[in-house]
Amino acid sequence: MANDNSSTAPSKAERKLNPIDSAVVVIVLLAAAGFGLAKAGHAGVDKVVQGVDKVAIDVSLTGVKTKDVDMFKVGEPCSITIRNQPVTPAMKILAVSHTPKQVSFLSPDGKKVLAFPDPANPIATDYLITVGDEAERTADGFVIRGNKIKIGNQIELEGFKYRVQGVVADIKPIQ
Repeated sequence: MANDNSSTAPSKAERKLNPIDSAVVVIVLLAAAGFGLAKAGHAGVDKVVQGVDKVAIDVSLTGVKTKDVDMFKVGEPCSITIRNQPVTPAMKILAVSHTPKQVSFLSPDGKKVLAFPDPANPIATDYLITVGDEAERTADGFVIRGNKIKIGNQIELEGFKYRVQGVVADIKPIQ
């Protein structure tokens, strides 16, 4: 009798895991890990909205080169972009203040610092623009239409005559 190895059971060489099966196993493991992290409170999906507040966002714009220092007008709409994400609809400008771009020099006696308008940029102006809108309040800050906003965020303001970049200087609830 000859040794017949033509049985129907697969040999060890034929029991390989194909790429589709291994991909399914990896996806199931990642989904289980994500579910476990969310249950443990280590995921961003568990942020609880504590309420909706009207907020005032102060945006600092430094060195804007313009001849029209009154281009920002209180009450006008102003589109903003946070982290390359447009926030719609436009917000209203609540307050505007501007000063000529200043440079600092030491006084002749060397005991104090004096500020003068920048002679190298006579049309450069610093602005502090306050825009207002409603924001959701969470335990770790304010969220405006899905965008978390905090002091230091880069923000872009856009109107009919301008498109400028600035930094959030303050965010506070208003009545």
